[in-house]
Amino acid sequence: MKTTQEFITIGDLVDLRRQDIAKPNHEYQRGVVWKRDQQMKLIDSVLRGYQLPIIYLHYKKRTVASLTQESYDIIDGQQRLTALHDFVEGAFPLFAVDDEKARFPKFLHDEPCPWGEKDFHGLSEDLKQRLLNTELPVAKIETDNDNEVRDLFVRLQSGFPLNDQEKRDSYPGEFTSFVLSVGGKPQITRYPGHPFFQQVLRMKPGQDRGRTRRLAAQIAILFLERRNNGSEYFTDINARAIDDYYYANLDFDSKSEDCKRLREILDKLYHLLGDGRRPRLRAHDAIHLVLFLDSIWDDYTRSWEATLQDAQGRFSESLARAVQSSKQGDPDETWLNYGIWTRSNSDRGDRIQLRHRYYSRRMVEFLGNLTFKDTLRTFGPLEREIIYWRESGKCQVCGASVLWEDVEIHHVKPHSEGGETKLDNGALVHKACHPRDTSSTIELAGRVSTGNGEN
Repeated sequence: MKTTQEFITIGDLVDLRRQDIAKPNHEYQRGVVWKRDQQMKLIDSVLRGYQLPIIYLHYKKRTVASLTQESYDIIDGQQRLTALHDFVEGAFPLFAVDDEKARFPKFLHDEPCPWGEKDFHGLSEDLKQRLLNTELPVAKIETDNDNEVRDLFVRLQSGFPLNDQEKRDSYPGEFTSFVLSVGGKPQITRYPGHPFFQQVLRMKPGQDRGRTRRLAAQIAILFLERRNNGSEYFTDINARAIDDYYYANLDFDSKSEDCKRLREILDKLYHLLGDGRRPRLRAHDAIHLVLFLDSIWDDYTRSWEATLQDAQGRFSESLARAVQSSKQGDPDETWLNYGIWTRSNSDRGDRIQLRHRYYSRRMVEFLGNLTFKDTLRTFGPLEREIIYWRESGKCQVCGASVLWEDVEIHHVKPHSEGGETKLDNGALVHKACHPRDTSSTIELAGRVSTGNGEN
């Protein structure tokens, strides 16, 4: 086998493809599989001056009856050559730089894009020539042994293509660096990763092709979005949502107070659970445990540290029993409120919210020793969430639905009468239904209470 490398212009490659001189060998080549948006982005890349990978062509020469025929079989590069050919033929326009479907990073929005929304025929002559005269690297393979070509094809295709998270590792922006530093990429010395993932979840960021970093990104996105939008907010964390977050946060501040808080919570979980004496946490365990600690981090004494290990163990045990009960056709409460949502659409925000409602309530029960820093305090975020979900979002005075921003939690038995700030002494009411006159009385789901509640 003889291999020579040279550069050929896009114009010449398109002509070769147009005249059927460069074509795929369908005995071993697949058909056209790229979607239109992939083709559009390839052309955009060329016009921006991005270098494309090498195209491999098998040079073939046949002589019959004193006539010589030369042609190329496309070994690797069929999708790129098809996209280039189809665009030059006028088959599709390109993305506008601000088109949401393109998901271009923010920094490109400020860059010139005179080819946006134009097909080849709509480009200026300068842009047409820039495209057609762009040279691409081509490896020409000469051999009479087709088996060598097939072997080369297999070897070129046998490498693992980058998965979604491996692609994100190369995204611009500070959020990329934050995820690398937390999730870890041991191949790079400065990114050893947080030991929470390696010791508590038993993950191996150096070997799992980005799985640890993907989970780190999912936890960070859920954590930060709730910090920004309120504890009732749960966003999707599927592949598309993660990509969108990376692109939308190119100006991310990894030194922010929220990022510092997340690291502190991971530190605490590693300290409490990282001794290797218990089964590993699963991904959904980690997500809900981090979010739960965020809810109790400020308002409670650290008495919960003594029982967190046991509480998480009890929840894991209840989930294991729930899985067994579901297999036996007798699903229990834990399966119906939590387990089933780890199997079905588990990366959707509404499903995560359903799980977290149940998880928070059970963890409060299992901890058993949550102690307020201020015993006369008003109901905090965690109690407000649990009471809101317990009451199905219904005002206990008028019975109507309560928007989160209109939530008040009423002390059924007032502080002045010895009433404590506990879940069983709280009731969900509208702000408008919550009396400010402490001498008044209100009807609460069949109970009469003086109007001294949370203000």
